[in-house]
Amino acid sequence: MWRKLGLRVRFLSKYAVIVVIVVIMLSSIVLPALVHTPLLAQSSSIDFSQEYSSGDVQVFPSLDAWYAWISINGTHTIFLALHSFQAPSPVSAFVGESYNTSDSRVFVANALMAMEVYNDMNGNGFLDANYAIPSTELLYTIQLNASQSFTTSPVQKTLTNNVPHYDWGVTYGMIQGDLITADPAYNYGYGGGLPASQVLIDHLSLFYDYSITGNTTYLKTSYEIGNVTLVPPTLPNVTLKGLSLSLLHFVLAVCSEGYAVRTNGSSIDYDSQTSQTSSQVNTAQIIVPGSTAYEFRFNDNYTLQTNPPVSLRTVYAAAPNNSLPVEAFTGAGALQVIRAQDYVKASLPNIAGLPASSDLNYGSSKLIYRISYPTWEGIGIKHDPTYIGYYVPNLLTISTPVPWDPMIVVYLAAAVAVVAAITSVLVFKMTRKTKA
Repeated sequence: MWRKLGLRVRFLSKYAVIVVIVVIMLSSIVLPALVHTPLLAQSSSIDFSQEYSSGDVQVFPSLDAWYAWISINGTHTIFLALHSFQAPSPVSAFVGESYNTSDSRVFVANALMAMEVYNDMNGNGFLDANYAIPSTELLYTIQLNASQSFTTSPVQKTLTNNVPHYDWGVTYGMIQGDLITADPAYNYGYGGGLPASQVLIDHLSLFYDYSITGNTTYLKTSYEIGNVTLVPPTLPNVTLKGLSLSLLHFVLAVCSEGYAVRTNGSSIDYDSQTSQTSSQVNTAQIIVPGSTAYEFRFNDNYTLQTNPPVSLRTVYAAAPNNSLPVEAFTGAGALQVIRAQDYVKASLPNIAGLPASSDLNYGSSKLIYRISYPTWEGIGIKHDPTYIGYYVPNLLTISTPVPWDPMIVVYLAAAVAVVAAITSVLVFKMTRKTKA
């Protein structure tokens, strides 16, 4: 097969050769079956010389990525949301920032790994779990399978008090999913399991406002999660009444000089891989030598979409590794998909001037955290967390020049975003087989 492919490549331009090779690398990591499928030409590309842009890029047959790109004062922000024109769209999005600090190059991204439904038995507001005991307040995970509609809001630039703001967003509509029982026999629902019910989520919207003031970037994220409705078949006594919702996140960070995490203003480093207990946090910082590079402001309210709406306190918790089952996200087929991180690491020299040996592995994240909505019961939620970066404009350059192809960033973001989408499909199939 490779010999045949080599014959075809001889007739392609240098640009097209790079694109085809990158597609093949991604296919071998994320969708091995596509190695035997003719690869389609890209429908468009991102012009990274633009200050901002948005549009569609075809990443696989029948699967596109809608992107938003921002480049200002030496900072780069890339957003991708997967969708399909031929079938119901997978629900998966990715956003990451890259910039310079006083003496380092930094890449920071957040990955939403799971939606958790729990019973807050001790009333502290967040999900308590320690699977080394084992003990957990988790009752279900929500597995998102596909959405019936996908709409976009292209990047727009506006000025507020002479400060430029860049706004964009997407909405997945009428999302079909499953409420997976937290059964220890199936990794408590993190890697497959038995559906307690099908669910229908009215919509999931992600809107962003990116701005820079002085040497500080602000990324305001607006989450809108529609009403969650149980759809038969539903097991007896299954209900969302009295239950809470948690969004499990992993921070994916790379710094050329290394980094540490601090929480609640402490001078002691925090690491989710060594911590033993979950704890409520109001702030978290990524610390690089000599300065703070990034800050999570965990101090805000969410709006419960009752009639009339009610404003309630959001609860954030730093989560240790033992608050997840040992084999979480490693169900049948899932591990190979998650290894797309290997491609991400290989691409870091091209996108951020960071070595390919950098650790961008969800399994070694120094900051695992949960955004918790203690009062929920399946009712719609609106929430606007803010993330802040501290940068120095154009201070560093990539020490070793590398060939630059604008499609590299698209495939980096697609590789990370496809993890969640393909894992959803795999888990969906496995739960169906188990139920059958």
